[in-house]
Amino acid sequence: MDLNNLKLFKMAMTRMDWATQRQRVLSQNISNADTPDYRPKDLNALNFKQVLRGEMAPHVAVARTNANHLKGTIPEQEKFRDIGQRKTFEASPDGNQVVVEEQMQKVSDTKSAYDTAVTLMQANFKMLSIAVKGTP
Repeated sequence: MDLNNLKLFKMAMTRMDWATQRQRVLSQNISNADTPDYRPKDLNALNFKQVLRGEMAPHVAVARTNANHLKGTIPEQEKFRDIGQRKTFEASPDGNQVVVEEQMQKVSDTKSAYDTAVTLMQANFKMLSIAVKGTP
C-alpha cells in the first residue's frame, strides 16, 4: 500500500516537510545573529486552505449531509508573504535585524506544527491497523 496515495497522509507529509524546511531557515537566522547587515528570512506560512486548493481541491470538498447542518466554509486567510520584508523595530548598530527571542518563538511554533502532523499520522496508522487486523 502506497501511503502517498492517501490524501490525509499526503497533507501531513506536506506539513512536516514545510516544518523541516522552516526549521532550517530559522536556524540559519539564529546562527547569523552576529553577522553585520544580516536580515532574517522565513518561509511563507503553510496555509491549510492553499494545500487543499493546490493538490487536493478536486478530491476534497465541503458537503452538507443534512439540510439542518451549517454550510461549511474554509475561512479566508492572509495571502502568503515573505516575512523577511517586514519592518523591524529592533536592529543592532551593525545593521543586523535578527531578534533571537523572536526566532526562538518561531522555532517553538514550528516544532508544534511538526508534532501535530506526526500525531495525525500516528492516529491514522492506528486506524489503518485496526482496519487491517480488526482489533486495536
